[in-house]
Amino acid sequence: MRGALRPLATHALAARCLGRCPSRARLVAAMCSGAQQRQTQPRPSANCNGAPPPFRRDALPSLLPHGQPFGQRRGHASRGDARTHVTGLSDPLPEDLLAWTDRPLVTHLRDGSKTRGAAGEVAERLAEQLTPSPANRIFCNRSLNMQHITAVGFDMDYTLAMYKPETFEVLAYTLTCEKLVNVYGYPREILRYEYDHEYMVRGLVVDKKRGNILKMDRHKYVKVARHGFRPMDAETRIKTYNATTSPGGVDRFDGANYANVDTLFSLGETYLFCQLVELKERLIERGAEAGAVPLTEAETALTTKPFIDVYSEIRASVDLCHRDGSLKAAVANDPEKYIHRDDALVPMLEALRSAGKKVFLLTNSLWDFTNVVMNHLVHGASGEDKTAEWTELFDAVVTGSCKPGFFENERAAIFEVDVDTSALKNTDDGAPMTPIGASAAASQADAFLATAGARAGTGNNDGVAMHAKAYQGGSYRHLHSMLGVSSGAQVLYVGDHIYGDILRSKKTLGWRTMLVVPELAHEMECLERAVEVDTPGKLRDLRRRRTALEDALQLAEFQMSVEKTMGDDAYDALVKDATDARLAHREELRRMHAEFHPVWGQMMKAGNQNSRFAHQLERYACLYTSHARNLLAYSPAKSYRGLSDAMPHDMDENV
Repeated sequence: MRGALRPLATHALAARCLGRCPSRARLVAAMCSGAQQRQTQPRPSANCNGAPPPFRRDALPSLLPHGQPFGQRRGHASRGDARTHVTGLSDPLPEDLLAWTDRPLVTHLRDGSKTRGAAGEVAERLAEQLTPSPANRIFCNRSLNMQHITAVGFDMDYTLAMYKPETFEVLAYTLTCEKLVNVYGYPREILRYEYDHEYMVRGLVVDKKRGNILKMDRHKYVKVARHGFRPMDAETRIKTYNATTSPGGVDRFDGANYANVDTLFSLGETYLFCQLVELKERLIERGAEAGAVPLTEAETALTTKPFIDVYSEIRASVDLCHRDGSLKAAVANDPEKYIHRDDALVPMLEALRSAGKKVFLLTNSLWDFTNVVMNHLVHGASGEDKTAEWTELFDAVVTGSCKPGFFENERAAIFEVDVDTSALKNTDDGAPMTPIGASAAASQADAFLATAGARAGTGNNDGVAMHAKAYQGGSYRHLHSMLGVSSGAQVLYVGDHIYGDILRSKKTLGWRTMLVVPELAHEMECLERAVEVDTPGKLRDLRRRRTALEDALQLAEFQMSVEKTMGDDAYDALVKDATDARLAHREELRRMHAEFHPVWGQMMKAGNQNSRFAHQLERYACLYTSHARNLLAYSPAKSYRGLSDAMPHDMDENV
């Protein structure tokens, strides 16, 4: 006979231990009483341990049956017109994004009332009416007063220029597959693969050595892990990445064995890596089957190739696509097919300059491609119709900057770009140099161009068109000199790369930063839908119930260990209640995450915690928003203020 657990004693012990939180003590008491009154229940089976249920490969419309390489076909028919995390990349200008210069705030304040109190009420009402929708707002991590900013800079790719993933990323993916086959001898089968641009998300980490894709929280605890496209079970995931007793200690997830998926350009190559991981595993299985079709030479080579080499050759193939000009040529021939034009771009840049800000473009793209993209964005021009007139929107243009090295290497050479011929000219640390044998007219032209940046926009050129100076290479030292900046705190830089644009510029130079997160628009839409059906409230209630039952169970088990007794029917009922509460909470959390993305969940969360991506964003980006054009909705003199910090003990409903 098992010794009897004393339910009333457990109830009292739980209440004493939780006496500092009366509401929780009452909840525990009620749940302990409910457990005492229940009939005997069987113990939970092995599959009720709280682990996620096995992922069915048919759970997602885009997944293929087991054994086939993911991506061989798309299969989006069941998705319909549902919006995803990449849908907003090509969204037109929102109707609620009105230029700050067109807003009638001053007129209303002047005509509405002469009294300070009434004027304040009018201002509050107008502020509420004119605030952009959540998807188009600028959010603040660290307070920033734009009156202290003298120069505002922009990256180009996925910051000013939003590429269409359904065309541009598919093109890059297809060209990469061709390079893998033709240069590195991969099986020709991969030429039939297709890219699902909705599958991958930013913020993931690639384990190049093991062939796994990871999503972790801000503490670097791996919450989701997949080998290729196949989910890892909880036991394997924890043993591989989260066990503190592993021989190598706690993994920091950096170094040569890992790669961060921190740019939208990385999504396609990560997706292809998953496809090749699955192809390799499938070929290994086929090679071990008796009577199976023999592997070809290329297939055999892939089965012996380490995953880290597969990833390296994918990266090398991507670089080849850029180096041989095949990707750039396709975009240059039809930029409308690959790049979304934005009607708010020019007004936004003009508004900043009209407010007295210096505006600069700082991009890793070389001049020839930058000229193609910016002509399309500003003028809708391509081919022979391209001009350098778009440079008039900027006080300085720096291409081929090699970020993040641009923020650290002070000795980098800088070249002047001839905007008419795309030729590069040597400079003496940025100052023009006259080549040996150059004519006096050429020397005078160089002297004129040397001051063009300072005179740009003044209208004083004796009938000669004014163009901002364009450079290639160099370092922050040259850029600060062009802009007349004495301190990094005077610069606000807007980019999409958490490391190359944001982290290094902030840590090294003290620049103020704004991260463009195009996926944020989708995240905000999903959050709004969740609030409409009170999903956050449901999760809080489920979490509170789970915590209370687990507390009661742990107290009961402690009492049993002290008194050397065994559990009775009341204990069994409490175990079942706690297990059911845990599973209910996890299932609701899993369901909510699936509303954001069916595989990776909410971009900014990993389970209940902020994701690693969100942690980096919060730490290094002063501001963040879904699109650079959202600056148009705010005054260039605005004071952005961060929210008050809160710790767990500050929360009213802390659980």
